[in-house]
Amino acid sequence: MYLNGADALYMCYAATCSTLGVAFNGFLLYLILFRSPPFLSPYTVFLANTCITQLCYSLSFVLTIPRVIAINFRIVNIYLGVTQFLGPWWCYMLFVVLLHFAVNSFISIMMSMIFRCLALKTLRFPLSAALFICLLGYLIPFSMVAFVGDIDYTSDVITNENYTGGLVDDVENYLTVVGTDVTQKSTVWVAFCMTGLQVPIYAVMFYCRSRILKMLERPSYLCSNSTTNHIRRLALTVQSLVPLFTIFPSSIIYVLTQVGIIETHLYSYFVISFMSLNTVVDPLVTIYYVQPYRKFVLDFLSDDDRSSPHLSAFERSRSRSSVFLRKPSLI
Repeated sequence: MYLNGADALYMCYAATCSTLGVAFNGFLLYLILFRSPPFLSPYTVFLANTCITQLCYSLSFVLTIPRVIAINFRIVNIYLGVTQFLGPWWCYMLFVVLLHFAVNSFISIMMSMIFRCLALKTLRFPLSAALFICLLGYLIPFSMVAFVGDIDYTSDVITNENYTGGLVDDVENYLTVVGTDVTQKSTVWVAFCMTGLQVPIYAVMFYCRSRILKMLERPSYLCSNSTTNHIRRLALTVQSLVPLFTIFPSSIIYVLTQVGIIETHLYSYFVISFMSLNTVVDPLVTIYYVQPYRKFVLDFLSDDDRSSPHLSAFERSRSRSSVFLRKPSLI
């Protein structure tokens, strides 16, 4: 198995990011299943959908670890994960599965934002409706995988060297390198879902965020705790900015390389890297801004502080005060 220095660093990043993604999303899934109060029931469906999707994405990332080289309407993937031993067809299929998890995660975040917008208008939102919306939203990501089985690809070294235009000097040294033409219908659809589709999805998220903020400014909400409303506004802002700094950079890099604005092979390490940050940041944001989950973590930490024999009475008192001051925060 061939690796250069940059490949080794990329694999370390993938292992770290995937491990954190599995750990954080696994912990969040535990909170959703066992620490969610009844009033959160419809919302937990969207949280669980996002959490499970990001958990699967993290596993897919560490299994494939793809370097994505896009140029002249062609894509050449160099696989550094264990899937390189399964052959080119499995490598490319699992790569598309990875992308479909990324799209479903983004759609799920959008749907949770829509739910919160609707929940402020009406208290009647059945659990079955939340499940149906999640299944409906999964149709687009599922179509990415369903129609890619008959794609034309090549693992020929000379052809892939021609596809990359000589950007990568050591293509022949890698075990599994898969190239494909972007002009195929199934590949066009996958590329559109990863680029053009992100714009309307984020537009819906931004619209829902603005609607929720306007509702929070109404007199009925202004009469409530001002700290609570401030935390709600901050939560909406942070949650809407996470995709902007994780998913969008990946899409922009891909488009810029396809049209020839970026002409270096180093970008191949960043297309998936930016996208993978979402699986680490998003569960932390959710745990912090959903009050029951944050309270569980803070209570757990405060119990550890009280049980530690090395803490002074002053430190234990300060820890309890800190927990008390942060309890009003909720989403």
